[in-house]
Amino acid sequence: MRSNRMQWRNLVGPAVGLVILAIIIGAYVRALSPLYSVRRQAIAIARKTANVKQVSNFYWDKEDDSYLTVQGTTSQNQPVYVLIRQKTGKVRVAAQGSGISRSAAIGQAQTKFAPRKILNAGLRWRAKKFVWDVGYITKSGKLGYVTYDFKTGTQVKSIRNL
Repeated sequence: MRSNRMQWRNLVGPAVGLVILAIIIGAYVRALSPLYSVRRQAIAIARKTANVKQVSNFYWDKEDDSYLTVQGTTSQNQPVYVLIRQKTGKVRVAAQGSGISRSAAIGQAQTKFAPRKILNAGLRWRAKKFVWDVGYITKSGKLGYVTYDFKTGTQVKSIRNL
């Protein structure tokens, strides 16, 4: 009888641990589900409207108007960005080679502003042109945004110390 009690005691700790782990994993998956749903929809739109066959990245820029960007390659092996305005579904396509890359925009922000951390970088349509918005945290802990023209790489706008 005593050995049965000991066996149960030895199983209770791991069982409780597994239940807690399952709850944490479930909460994490549930929290990410909107992101995955939006990503799937954006990729489907990019495949349909721009003939994207291979997807290499997905960005979601939510600064003011929400924009979804699918980076990929078309069936003609053309590297493109497919920009989708989430509110209206309006789609715009830009050849990747016709402007600066996301990493170049981030590099420029790091060089000029020396942030503690880059928060995000996303492509959007502003003033009839493609731009990269880069959000960052300054060394003093304040929020900053900088916008670069996609075609030229020149800085269009900067907001610091928010």
